This record gives sequence, structure tokens and C-alpha cells, in this order.
Amino acid sequence: MKTARSFLSLVFCLCVAACAYSPQQITVDPTVDTTGERYGNSLAVQVLVEDRRENKVLGTRGGAYPETSTITIGNSLTDAIARSAEATLAAQGFSVNSQKPAQLEMKILVDELVYAKVEGSMTGEVNLKSVLSVELSAAGETYTGRYQTSSQRQLIVTAGEKKNTQLINEILSQTLQRLFADPKVKAFASNI
Repeated sequence: MKTARSFLSLVFCLCVAACAYSPQQITVDPTVDTTGERYGNSLAVQVLVEDRRENKVLGTRGGAYPETSTITIGNSLTDAIARSAEATLAAQGFSVNSQKPAQLEMKILVDELVYAKVEGSMTGEVNLKSVLSVELSAAGETYTGRYQTSSQRQLIVTAGEKKNTQLINEILSQTLQRLFADPKVKAFASNI
């Protein structure tokens, strides 16, 4: 009887533990496809990135205790986006981190970056959303744009840290890709 009680206690503890997920800290490292025309003409550009999200938690993994299963960013989101933007601009023929004064200022604003586990989902279904804005300034002129990417992912099980890192980087990369592929951004930067 004592053995059966111990076994049932163990099973109960394992079930409770299985319903609880630990927090995750992911590393953001977005990339942009830089194949395409080089139209920068060595124009000096300065990149600034600002994180305007009110809540720095991306979301939770769900489970019995969602408040303890948060997903956050373990590195600097603004630095990661700035590195990606600078590499993209350099590949497009701009001069980044130049000693000469910037002729073009690109400010990228992170408005939203969200990981939302679908309520009531028996699997690891999640909704992802990334919203970025850009403000370009040169010679007294400005251009502003807003770019959004949303995606719903059907996962067989709740995603681990590696998979969630991949998902967040994909959605962020797609949004940056939209920004840099925008013909209006190219037109503004080409006509300085």
C-alpha cells in the first residue's frame, strides 16, 4: 500500500511538473537578404534603433503557470537590429560608421514583437507578430514607413528555446526584409 501511494505521488508530481514550463531567454540575430542592386553611392548613413515596446516580455509558453514560462530576449534587441541594418546598407553600397558626417539618418523603431500561445490549443500553436517603423531623414526631408509581419505556426509540441529562437528571428527578419525592399525607402535614399 505504501509503495502504491509513493508511486501515485511520484506520478502526480511528474504530471504537475510536465504542466509547468521554465522561462526562456532567446538570442535575436535577424538577417536580411542583401542580394540586389547597389544604389547607396557611398552615401554616409547613420543607423539608430529604438525599442518602443511597453512590455519587454515577448510572451509565454503557456502551461499551468504561464507567469513563470515567459520568453524574453537575452541580448540587446536594438544592437542586433542595428548590426543587421548596417550590414544590409553596406551591401547596398552605403557608407556605414563613416568618419564623415551622416548624409542620411535611418531610425528603426520596434513597435511590437509578440509571441502568443493560442489559448486552449492542445498543441504548441503560436501566433507571432513583428511591427517595425522607419524614419528616414536627409537634407531637411523625411520619410516614414511601417512594416508588419504576422504568422501562425502549428507545432506538434510546445517549442523549446532553440525553436522559439528560430521563430522569433524569422518573423523579425521578414519584417526587416519588407522595410529594406520598400521601393519608397529606396527612392528616398537614392534621391539625396
